[in-house]
Amino acid sequence: MKEITSEIYYNKVYGSWIGRVAGDFVGAPLELRPVKTIQRRYGEIDYYPKKINLNYVNDDEMYEIIALISLEKYGIDLTARDIALEWVNLLKYDKAVFTAEKVALNNIRSGIFPPKSGTYANPYYDFIGAQMRADIWGQIAPGCPEIAKYYSVKDGSISHAWIGIEGEVFVAILISNAFFENNLRKNIDQALTFLPNEHVSLYTQTVKKAINLYEQNPDDFRKAREILINEYWRKIKEDLINREPTSESKRALILKGVESKVHVLPNIGIIILSLLYGVQDKEDPLGRSICVAAMMGYDTDCNCGNIGAILGAQLSADNIPSKWSEPLQDTFSTYVKGYEKWKISELARRIANIGEKLVEAKGKNEVQILK
Repeated sequence: MKEITSEIYYNKVYGSWIGRVAGDFVGAPLELRPVKTIQRRYGEIDYYPKKINLNYVNDDEMYEIIALISLEKYGIDLTARDIALEWVNLLKYDKAVFTAEKVALNNIRSGIFPPKSGTYANPYYDFIGAQMRADIWGQIAPGCPEIAKYYSVKDGSISHAWIGIEGEVFVAILISNAFFENNLRKNIDQALTFLPNEHVSLYTQTVKKAINLYEQNPDDFRKAREILINEYWRKIKEDLINREPTSESKRALILKGVESKVHVLPNIGIIILSLLYGVQDKEDPLGRSICVAAMMGYDTDCNCGNIGAILGAQLSADNIPSKWSEPLQDTFSTYVKGYEKWKISELARRIANIGEKLVEAKGKNEVQILK
C-alpha cells in the first residue's frame, strides 16, 4: 500500500501544472520550426526564449480544463460521450482546434460519438493530440496506473485510435507513477508494461529506440535526435505512407508534409530523449529536459508541456526552481468558455479534490491519501 498525504499530493499536482505551463511557454515560440533554425537563432536554450505574455493562449491545456469540468459535472463515472459533448459546449474558438481534434469535433457536432468520432474520416487518428492532453488522467490517479489508463483510453477515443491512444495512456501513466517513483528510467520501464510489446506496437518500439539511442550517445542529444528523426522516423513514415491505398490519398499527403511533425511517434521519441538527457542535470532536471526538447524541434509546445507535467509531479511545486515558476505569476489563459483565466494553484486544488475522491472510490487498495 502506497501512502501520500493530502498536502504532498496537492503540491505534486501543483508542480505538475507549473511544469506543464512552463513547458508550453518554452516550447510554443519554436513549434514546428526547423531544428537548424532553432539552433542558429536561440543557441543553447536555458530559459524562456520569449518574454512571457500571460494573456497568450496555448490550445494544449484547454482539453484538460474541459476534462476537469466534465469530471466535476458528471462525476468520476463519466463517459467519453460526456467529455465529447463538453468539447462542443465549451471550446471557444474553432481556430484553436487542429488535426484530429478538429475532425472529431465536427464528427460530434454531426452526431458521431466516441469511439467512431476518433476514426471516421480522420487521417490524424495517430497524431499527437491525445498524448498532449494526457496529464490530468495521471494527476487524478496518483500511483494508480490502471486507473490512469482507463480514463486515458476513454478520453483518447474521442479523437484518436491505435497508437494515438497509446500515447495518451503512456504519458498519463508516467505522471501517475511520478507521484511515488523518483527514478525516471524505472518509471518509463514500468509504464511500458501497460502497452503492447514492440513486436505489436510502433509506439513501444519508438520508446525503446529512443532509450537505445540515448544509451549509445549519452553525451550528445543532437546526434541521438538526428538518428531518431532522419533514420528511424523517416523509415517508419515511409512505411505508413505505403499502407495507404494511393500515394495521393489525404493521409499520405499529410504524412509527406509538414503536418507529419505532429505525429505521435517522432514526438514521443523526442520526449524520451529529452527526459533521459535532462535528468542528468541534478540541479534542474525539469528545466534542462524542457530546454532539450525545445532544441529538438517538432511539436515543441506539446512535448515540453508533457515533460514539465511528468517531472513537475515528481519534484512537487516546492522544488521547481523559481526561474521557471515566478514568471508565470501563478496564472495562465485558455480558450474555454467561462474559464478563460486561471490561477494554477486553484486549478491544482480542483484536480486534487477529484483525485482524492477517485482514489477513495477506485484506488484505495493501491494508494491511501492521508488527511
